[in-house]
Amino acid sequence: MTQEARFSRLEPELRKANLIEATLVCLKLHGFQGASIRKICAQAGVSVGLINHHYSGKDELVAEAYLAVTGRVMSLLREAIAQAAPSARARLSAFFRASFSPELLDPQLLDAWLAFWGAVKTAEAINLAHEHSYGEYRTVLSKVLAELALEEGWSDFDADLAAISLSALLDGLWLESGLNPGTFTPEQGIQICEAWVDGLQAGGRQRFQRPTGSC
Repeated sequence: MTQEARFSRLEPELRKANLIEATLVCLKLHGFQGASIRKICAQAGVSVGLINHHYSGKDELVAEAYLAVTGRVMSLLREAIAQAAPSARARLSAFFRASFSPELLDPQLLDAWLAFWGAVKTAEAINLAHEHSYGEYRTVLSKVLAELALEEGWSDFDADLAAISLSALLDGLWLESGLNPGTFTPEQGIQICEAWVDGLQAGGRQRFQRPTGSC
């Protein structure tokens, strides 16, 4: 039985999962521009027609791969928060530890992410996937920061703005760690994020106050 015949016998969701894995391999090897449908087909061992049966083109396939990767990341982060102690500060600490875990610092994950980011401005489907995943990420942070504000008794605290700030810090640290792991250790990355929250609790929250009269 040929590879494609075996592939065709798989359940639809498993077929899609295999195509996404092949897409991620090609993105790592060739980047977004070089990862053609034909190369993805060769990696998966299937015909172009089979991919066209599931997707309208490369942009849609890469967008789904983007969502699959971010889905794994968000699942790990949500699980870490769910298993943390009930205080908001403890949940933030769990989020930081998960962010610098071996799973999220995997060099292969960085390669895929760089390819995705490079394609965001060139393909609408990938841009929409990015907006969805980044929005989900910020929503999780905003929720925990709002809970921290409630526990601390902060009034007029803009948790959404604070989440943008914290997510930018996390993204920058994660990217630098992936490009040059010798810059700082995962433990130091966690320490930097904890210091950001320390600053928030020490009075830095005033930088994230809502303007007077805003909702």
